[in-house]
Amino acid sequence: MEFVISNVKLLYGEELECKKGLALLIKDGLIKDIIPESQLPATVKVIDGNGGFLAPGLIDLHIHMMWDGSLNPVQTSETEGHEQMLIRAVANCQTYLHHGITTVRDIGSIDDIALHVAKGIKRGLISGPDVIASGKTLTMTGGHDPFWARFVDGKEEALKGVREQIFKGAEVIKVSSTGGVYGRIEGEQVGNAELSLEEQEVICNEAHRFGLKVASHAIGRDGIHNSILAGVDTIEHGHFLDDELVALMEERNTAWIPTLFVYKQIATQEGIPSYARDKAEEIVSIHRNAFESYFNRNILIGAGSDAGSPCTSHRALLDELYTMYEMIPDAKEVLKTATVNAGKILGHDVGQIKEGYRANLILLKENPLECLSNLESIKMVVIRGKVLMKYTNNNLEMIAE
Repeated sequence: MEFVISNVKLLYGEELECKKGLALLIKDGLIKDIIPESQLPATVKVIDGNGGFLAPGLIDLHIHMMWDGSLNPVQTSETEGHEQMLIRAVANCQTYLHHGITTVRDIGSIDDIALHVAKGIKRGLISGPDVIASGKTLTMTGGHDPFWARFVDGKEEALKGVREQIFKGAEVIKVSSTGGVYGRIEGEQVGNAELSLEEQEVICNEAHRFGLKVASHAIGRDGIHNSILAGVDTIEHGHFLDDELVALMEERNTAWIPTLFVYKQIATQEGIPSYARDKAEEIVSIHRNAFESYFNRNILIGAGSDAGSPCTSHRALLDELYTMYEMIPDAKEVLKTATVNAGKILGHDVGQIKEGYRANLILLKENPLECLSNLESIKMVVIRGKVLMKYTNNNLEMIAE
């Protein structure tokens, strides 16, 4: 399939530079070329962008598609059968597309549901964003989020666990290196280190041998330190980062996915389970201080919403960006966390409008670099080089050009 998008302002390349007078040639799912408006090919279909802003599709690096974003998603999943959870996950994938989120990284799902959804999208059975999924997480026995864990204890079990997930089709490996705020009523604390350094080293070495990256749920300092030394690729959450840890991340090219919005929700929303709210209240200001202190350090920061978690919807990537902007009022640098930076963190040619990159795009009526909320002025979504949907007079038209 080949077509041109013209009459747009491109947010081009690594710096999201606003360029006029250029059109995008898309072929076989990729951005084939960027050409002057005066040189549009006569034999190729042209889509008129009506003077809008063409941006990279958004990337959410931390989601749980089978969760419902209610006050207590664990409770919901405990009352639903496998089939209902699978249907919910598929439905949530449509929500991502409707909000311009064209790539997601699902790092934790019961019964490996996200792996099955990812395969269905790749096979063309269902529509959805590009999905990079871990399936089950590798966790110590009795550790964080046991409902979607593959328990591993010791180096041999760690090796077997990572190989199992790779065999099942995981494209990223998720580990729990500390306790968490939500998920277990008793028996875990955010500061507790869970998987050991040695266990994580085995997991990272094996995952990297097969070309997969490793994401680490890490809130407390000791667990963060173990994960960085072990060679994980991303620190998820990272509340207790400090100068020493950030310097180590710079040295080892470890990226950070802060997930700020979800903890603010858990700390402030009425009806959240009290055990989770109490823990979130204790650390949300620590989280904010870390983000404000280290945003401009030499580490890649990517946007992740933890979508599906308590009071965190499947469009919450936008809320995550708005939360970042409240702390760091730089629209371009914040938007890069969900586009340019996120693509680099994934190691995929995605997240930029650039020759040879995947044609995952959103057409916006207004410029998001002037106001991030303009990300909600979507006029068209292109996924894998196909125009999937257009918005006309605020009505969604599903198409498959």
